[in-house]
Parts: sequence; C-alpha cells; structure tokens
Amino acid sequence: MSDFWLTEYIRHLVVQPADARLNPPEGYLFVQDGLIISCGVLYALFYVFCMMRAVKDGVLPGSIKYMSLTLAYELYYAFATTSTRLERICFLVWFQLDLTFVALALWRVHGPDQGKRIAGEMLVYCITALAGLRYLGYLYPDDREQITAYWTGILLQLPAGWVYVYGLVKHRSLLGHSLEIWLLRYLGCFTAYGLFIWRYLNIPRNWEQIVAPSSIPVCFYVHHGPQYNGTQPKHHNAINHRKPATSRPTASSSPSSPTPP
Repeated sequence: MSDFWLTEYIRHLVVQPADARLNPPEGYLFVQDGLIISCGVLYALFYVFCMMRAVKDGVLPGSIKYMSLTLAYELYYAFATTSTRLERICFLVWFQLDLTFVALALWRVHGPDQGKRIAGEMLVYCITALAGLRYLGYLYPDDREQITAYWTGILLQLPAGWVYVYGLVKHRSLLGHSLEIWLLRYLGCFTAYGLFIWRYLNIPRNWEQIVAPSSIPVCFYVHHGPQYNGTQPKHHNAINHRKPATSRPTASSSPSSPTPP
C-alpha cells in the first residue's frame, strides 16, 4: 500500500469548469472547500434549530408555503451544480432537512386536515418553481448554471428576511424565533457570500456577476432580517414572550418563499 493512498479518492468540491481550465493552485481550492463545508454545516444546524423551535412553540414565524420555493431550489441545484455522487449526496442533505422541517411544521402547527391541503398546494408550487429554474437555465446557459444559482439564491432570501423583520415589529413576539436561528442564518449567508467573493478576488473574469451593480445592494438588504415573518395559523393561540404563560391571546394570521446557500 503506497503512502497517501487515501488522497487518491478525495476530490475538491464543486470546482467550476472555467476555473479548473486555469489549473488553480491547491490553496485556492482548499479555501473554497472550507467555505462550502462551513456553509453546509451552518445551514444544516439552522434547520435543526428551526425544527426544535417549531416543536417547542407550536408556531411558525411565517408561511410554510414559502418553503416550496426553497425545496425546489435545493433539489434542482443539487443536480445542476454537482458532478460527483458525493457532491449530490451532500447537497441533497439540505433538501432532506427542508423536507423534514416542512413535514414537522405541517404536523405540529397546522394539523392533519389543514396540513394535507397545504402540502398539496406546496407540491404544485414546487413543481412550478422547478420548471421555472429549468427555463432560466435554458435562457442563461453557463457551466453548472452558476449564474442562475447565484441570482435566484439571493433573490429567494431577499423578501424572506424583510418579511421576518416586519413580522417581529407587527406581532411583538419572539415565538418561532431564537438567537441560534438568527446567528446561524447570518453566518451561513456570510460564508456563502464569502465563497463567491473568494472566487471573484482570485478569478474576476469568471465571476463578474458578484460585482454587478444590482448584486451588492441586494446582498446588503438580504442581511437585514432572517427567514420568515411572525405569523401563525388561525387555529393556534400565541403566547407573547413578554406575558406569563397563563395569558394566551389569539394572534391573527397573515401568511407571507431555498438558500446554500
């Protein structure tokens, strides 16, 4: 058995073909690997804490239907941007976490009857979104659809963050939220953007969309709020975080939509 034989089975993660043609140094690829793995772990923990909060509070901080867009994004780009079986398996972990969160939320928050109706609607939205992503890839073809993945990813996050802030101000309640969720989402976004910035700083001509006039302000506004707005189903009672547990006023429902990453 030769020395370092295990390294023969290790490949760098999601190397863009345009980058690979330039024979990038190992340092560039290792930093890229670290940012991809960090983003994946942070967002995986983010979904875990979202599930824990949904079970504990019995309330969602927004409309679960928006997750149909996230499901479509995670499923589509798990195949469009990857090239190896290991990459696809790792990327599909996000999709599995999304799916688990949706199933848990429908069961814990919405109940069986309403949950079945919402699940049917979300299936239609998800299929429609998958078709839309495929059409965008056809309109703007590039290696591994990185341009459409970048723009649809940040645009998917933009309305969600601001609706979340609106919900906190409107309902004055932290139900469905936690410090861990806020922190992990911000760190996940920073590592995702850090990956693209790292790519641009090293190979600007391959990643020009990072510094497009509309890209920087969108990235800035995305960071002004985490994932969902403060809403809940009509049949649930909310406990305002500033009141004792014996007080359970009913909150109105105002439903308000994957990333990476």
